[in-house]
Amino acid sequence: MRRWIGTTLATTVLAMLAITPGAHAQSASQVADVVLRVGEVSDLITANPFAVSAGSDWTVVTAQYDMLLKFNDTDLSPAPSLATGCTPSSDHMTWTCTLRKGLKWSDGAPLTSADVAFSYRFVIDHKIPQYRSYFTSNPVFETPNDTTLIWKADAPTFALDMPPWVYIVPEHVWSKYNGDDLKTIKAVPNVPSVVSGPFQLTSWKRGQGWTMERNPNFWGSAPTVDRIEFSLYTNQEAMVQALKNGEIDVADGLTPGLFKTVEKTPNIVGQQVVSDWWLNLAFNFGGQGPNADPLPALHDLTVRTAIEMAIDKQAIVDKVYQGTADAGDTIIRKASTYWHLDIPAAEEIPYDPAGANKLLDQAGYVDTNGDGVREDPKTGDELRLRIPASQDTTGAVDAGQLIVGFLKDVGIAVDLQPVTDAKMNDFWAAGNFDAYIWYWSGDPDPNYQLFVFTSDQCGAWEDGCWKDPAFDAMYAKQSTTMDRQARLSIVQQAQQEAYDQIPSVVLAYPSWLQAYRSDRFTGWTPAPGADGYLLSTYNYDSLLSVHPVVGAAPSSSPSLPPVVWVALSILVVILAIGALRRRRTSDDEA
Repeated sequence: MRRWIGTTLATTVLAMLAITPGAHAQSASQVADVVLRVGEVSDLITANPFAVSAGSDWTVVTAQYDMLLKFNDTDLSPAPSLATGCTPSSDHMTWTCTLRKGLKWSDGAPLTSADVAFSYRFVIDHKIPQYRSYFTSNPVFETPNDTTLIWKADAPTFALDMPPWVYIVPEHVWSKYNGDDLKTIKAVPNVPSVVSGPFQLTSWKRGQGWTMERNPNFWGSAPTVDRIEFSLYTNQEAMVQALKNGEIDVADGLTPGLFKTVEKTPNIVGQQVVSDWWLNLAFNFGGQGPNADPLPALHDLTVRTAIEMAIDKQAIVDKVYQGTADAGDTIIRKASTYWHLDIPAAEEIPYDPAGANKLLDQAGYVDTNGDGVREDPKTGDELRLRIPASQDTTGAVDAGQLIVGFLKDVGIAVDLQPVTDAKMNDFWAAGNFDAYIWYWSGDPDPNYQLFVFTSDQCGAWEDGCWKDPAFDAMYAKQSTTMDRQARLSIVQQAQQEAYDQIPSVVLAYPSWLQAYRSDRFTGWTPAPGADGYLLSTYNYDSLLSVHPVVGAAPSSSPSLPPVVWVALSILVVILAIGALRRRRTSDDEA
């Protein structure tokens, strides 16, 4: 019966496509594929798992690559992944991890403990900045067999309890590359990728979108979805309209205004993700290279304090995020509830423009020529800030526009430059900005977020080369403190130091906003918890559990004219009736 339906359908569909102007031929298997269509507002910057930096990169890489241990869906604590578990020695200097048997890469090659050891050594040997913080105390890795990894350090370490957010890559693919190749995001061709996770990046057209196909060698339960098609939208209104029209099933990274509108639409459900990121106004202190040229006055804590006092964070929450955010304070996000230091209101740097003006006056920053902009008494330079703002970070440009007005009121001029994340990376690397508005997220464990503010991350992962020996010492101490309560005290001291010294202004803790068509797909497994991300961010579990609603119509495809979809619908009904009649006949005969 299945062969009869498949043959008839394929023949009829191909005939229809052949006579329909502008249509593209598709096989019967493609028509039958379960396709999840996702709208995105930011393009991929790279397909390289060692160079990821922006949101879309992480969404893709997390769906493709496993960690040794993963974050679970509820509280993001360590859970089995490639390894079923890791056990420490009594002194916490040796950890033994057991991998699953029979693991394979998407190209069919065996995945073994040697791949894990290679991935970790690759990070250490080439000083990959976003992953180095997991490898304190000079670890070495032993692989006595294909399913055992032994991690040895020269001091006690809780590294495996974080767990390390490092993607495991195939040694047989990556061994030919070195660290110098990874300094350029285009240096490593990685499409299609060789992966262990449930989906594989198979195509990517810059400025248009990318496609991920199901990995036939995935070690876990096979997902229902065969293919994920990501479409890039240059404006959010178009993405929302596509969601309403049924052209996409999920809209990722919505603005608050559109989110509040779209969640009122029938068959569309909004997902307000618990805040695990913060909007950041980061100052540049120089040191990235010979062309770095930040404003010298930013080295003065008085100037940075006045800038923070001039910014109305609650206005950013209310006007930019329309209540879907909280005002910011410290550099550990609120989602890390155990570690986050919430500065008491009475001890916060207040919103006080009059006080900011007074501070600047007393420090000698005055407007000597009456043009409304103060001058630096040491250099004579105007207090004029070049501030790039990420167009791909929800709220960054709008917050920047408010900040232009806030700082004007205290005699500081702002040249706001809205740019893409790719261009933000260029500013970041070159250091030719005074401050920028971007975002930070981080791990459930605070070690990584503290690490990126340390002095040795200047020119690597740190925003603007802030150097503070007291902060560095706190970071180092917490990274070797095994007692959880004692470590909490040090982590909070480090947060207080960063808050007091103001290497950046934590503007807000916004929620990430998503929406999906509830008449198309169901069974999502958000992480962390019910208010977590729908798409792969901390793990890919939601992509394994999501499945079409019974009887749901497929998303409309821009590649086929509407007349074809109508004809296909009629054809499916005819075939279904034929199939039912045939089955009844067979049952009757039996």
